[in-house]
Amino acid sequence: MAIDLTGDQSGTETGPIELRLPPRSLLADDVYETLRDNLRAGRIPAGTRLNLDQLARDLHVSNTPVRQALARLEADGLVTKEPYRGFTASALLDSQTTSDVYEFRLILEPALAARAAGIAVEPDADVSELKELCDAEVIERLIAEGEDEQLGVRDYLFHVAVAKLAGNKIATESLTHAMARVPGYTARDRLSAMAEAWHEHQVIGDAVLAGDAQTAAAGMRDHLRGAYKRMRALA
Repeated sequence: MAIDLTGDQSGTETGPIELRLPPRSLLADDVYETLRDNLRAGRIPAGTRLNLDQLARDLHVSNTPVRQALARLEADGLVTKEPYRGFTASALLDSQTTSDVYEFRLILEPALAARAAGIAVEPDADVSELKELCDAEVIERLIAEGEDEQLGVRDYLFHVAVAKLAGNKIATESLTHAMARVPGYTARDRLSAMAEAWHEHQVIGDAVLAGDAQTAAAGMRDHLRGAYKRMRALA
């Protein structure tokens, strides 16, 4: 579906942009997730002016959820609001800042994975989201079908799910903010890298669900190091 996000432009001219939209009515969270994923994948180029009215029409929603989504995306650093110009798409992180993000994640996420493992075996723990994201049959089907787009989204959701299970809201918010502007694997054809990442996710997920904190932390540490190396190799 071709969407002209720029509207009546005085800024960067990009022409129609191909966006992948979910086949259902959008609510505020859906608008945010749709724009976030398209920004991270590079389908909305840096510097593109985002016309609120045009976005609302293209997404078949009122202006309110679009305005809310843009405010959240500004907090994530994915869009920038300028006086008298409105919102524009921000550039993704440079190589040094991306390195800093992975260093931060290496400090934070192994500890979250270990904590999540301790909580996952409690009787009232809700592990349904993590189980669904680690469903081997679904993952293998997506890999076989070359669905790198869906795998990229699920990669993000997997890390958030582990953090949420750990039960620390501040840590989860810090992690989601740190991940937001890191280029996603979906920017190019990176299916083999995504497949490798998901096999590492399976190790982490299995350890968390089994209550094995040590293996969960080690698996997360190895995964993040591998993910950073793959990203640098594919950049």
